[in-house]
Amino acid sequence: MNIVTRTIIGCTAAIMSLAAVSCSKDNTIRYNNATMGNIVDGRFVSDQGNIFNVVEQNYLGKLDTMKRAFIICDILNTTEGASNEYDVRLNYATKVLTKDPVILSENTDITKTVNDPILLSDIWISGGYVNAIVTIPVKTNSSIQHMINFVVDDKAQKDSTYTFMFRHNAFGEVLASDSSKNKDMVLANGYVSFPISSIIKEDAANLVIKWNSYKVLDPGIVSSSSEEYKIERTYSKNTFEQVPSSAKSTVMAMSIE
Repeated sequence: MNIVTRTIIGCTAAIMSLAAVSCSKDNTIRYNNATMGNIVDGRFVSDQGNIFNVVEQNYLGKLDTMKRAFIICDILNTTEGASNEYDVRLNYATKVLTKDPVILSENTDITKTVNDPILLSDIWISGGYVNAIVTIPVKTNSSIQHMINFVVDDKAQKDSTYTFMFRHNAFGEVLASDSSKNKDMVLANGYVSFPISSIIKEDAANLVIKWNSYKVLDPGIVSSSSEEYKIERTYSKNTFEQVPSSAKSTVMAMSIE
């Protein structure tokens, strides 16, 4: 079962401390370049098509153990004879949950279509993927594994318009209307990516994306109540949008009512 884990993404303070270490170097073209991509033959290939060779590392983990990742790196120099290949210093990396969209049928596992509330701080398109930063309430020290899916709504499909629905199965671990019962709940964050290029046949299409969201109250407090959200985006096979820079700090600032 693919799940969203409790790994908290990208603390701003940690990134700043990494930058302070890296600034002692003088051979850097660009500091703290944030991007998402796939690991192919041990090398990171960004959604934009750039190849990053890790020659220095401030991050303790191993990038080659992941299939898809969000990374922060310093670009050191270009590889001789290649216009899109770079040597980099890896400062941070985290695994991206990657799953194929669910196409509904009579045999679809109903656990994949449960519509528990979820928080999506950002949605962007790159490399043929719909990407998002997902935030879910979880109970401290709980062993419950939440399920995230991206469901294709065939009934709503029209010419060059595709409708997708984020689905979250919390297996009962949701916020209670009685706030006193939420004292042991915390917010867990993670990146998710869903490849859609095999579903969309046109060179360009309109996307309608829906999800059931927890309400966020001022100032940045998550409520147990929920509401339906919908956004519309334009997709093409060459669409590339940068990883949002504000998403992590926005998520980290939230608390539970």
